[in-house]
Amino acid sequence: MKYKAVCPPEWLSRSAVYQINPRTFSADGTIRAVTNELPKLKELGFRVMYLCPIFEEDDSENRDFWSTRQKKSETNNPKNPYRMNNYFKIDSEYGTEDDLREFIEEAHRLGMRVLLDLVYLHIGPNAPILKRHPEFARQDRDGNIICTEWNFPYLDYTSDGLREYLMCNMIYYLGEMDADGFRCDVGDGVPTDFWVEARRRMKAVKPDSVLINEGSNWNNLLKGFDSSYCFDWHVNLYKAFSGEISAAECRSFLERLANEIPSGAKLIFDIDNHDTVTDWPKRTEKVAGHNGMEQIEVINYLLDGIPMVYCGNELADEAYHSLFANRFHMGRFETTDRRGLETLDYSLRRQEIMKGLNALKLESDILCYGSTVWVDNSAPEKLLSFSREYNGKKITFIGNISREKAASGFNEEFGGRVLFSNGAEKISDGTIELEPRGYVVLEK
Repeated sequence: MKYKAVCPPEWLSRSAVYQINPRTFSADGTIRAVTNELPKLKELGFRVMYLCPIFEEDDSENRDFWSTRQKKSETNNPKNPYRMNNYFKIDSEYGTEDDLREFIEEAHRLGMRVLLDLVYLHIGPNAPILKRHPEFARQDRDGNIICTEWNFPYLDYTSDGLREYLMCNMIYYLGEMDADGFRCDVGDGVPTDFWVEARRRMKAVKPDSVLINEGSNWNNLLKGFDSSYCFDWHVNLYKAFSGEISAAECRSFLERLANEIPSGAKLIFDIDNHDTVTDWPKRTEKVAGHNGMEQIEVINYLLDGIPMVYCGNELADEAYHSLFANRFHMGRFETTDRRGLETLDYSLRRQEIMKGLNALKLESDILCYGSTVWVDNSAPEKLLSFSREYNGKKITFIGNISREKAASGFNEEFGGRVLFSNGAEKISDGTIELEPRGYVVLEK
């Protein structure tokens, strides 16, 4: 018997999570600049805004406490958004506490939800709280601070004081700033019982608040988190659209995953995020092409989970981003040129696709409650095909992930209404022909 996962509220399960890294979102790099764009994002149907860390960062020039990735970026930027100095302050790079408050208020006015990013595995070496409470960091027998693999001091959860301090931090942003939940960085590295108690306190303040785990310990879905990341899925997608693995291998992965996760679990399915755009050799938009990236977004929305869209994907952006670059230390990196992109033909198409996908995700009971049924095809190396089915209705996806034309016969006549398509040459008599990266979505 499979254990049952926490059931996320429908405001999350019927939405995509839109990830915002203010540094790359636009050249301004501020919370206020993001606030100004919220009406446009609302028009595209995005309803959940996830803001990368905007809290005060450690600005030490001592590179002994810089991560390897931070040094490798060659931006010479001492500020890493995931190396906190003060959890209760907003970093001046992004704005002020009032700017965050206005962002959340405007999002709520537009019917959106807001998730903030918690970094509770480690902390900056010069954090004032460590000077007052050195016991909040792990230490060896000689009293030397122990660091995580990113070279930041490891927080010590054997300290009851640390636990209370961090839970107060969560409740402050939930109760005072009116955030709707949190994405929890490296959540698996923090004891599960901390998240369970934090969740209890959160629900007392805001009953429909949520926690999303940046981790893959599925047991945390049983009582601590509403959703978890699925790192291996975006790796598989990237490899598939790079020509390294087949559609059949993607299907096999998803079939195994369905057997591993708790019943009812809703995982986060993404392709780009602040880490992948920093670490992968090329942006997915360039590797897959605009048509391939469109298909990837469609797949992630139709899978039984919660899609996550990285800022700029809705514009078909392919700028060279880095987590460690900001407007003061840009180096060789770029930000998203929102005004320059939004009127280009390929960007306009992507915006319409995202708008349609967001509407479908919100309205469709099939996507919210339906089961996944794999559809066999005669070209399994090239074609990925599955249906989502609920109460006698179904939505079927058939996509060619390859760089070559593909055709397949099927044992059933799909018919019905075409919801989305790109490069579908023939859909009749149980046969479908697709251009490279072509796909079709049918509802019956």
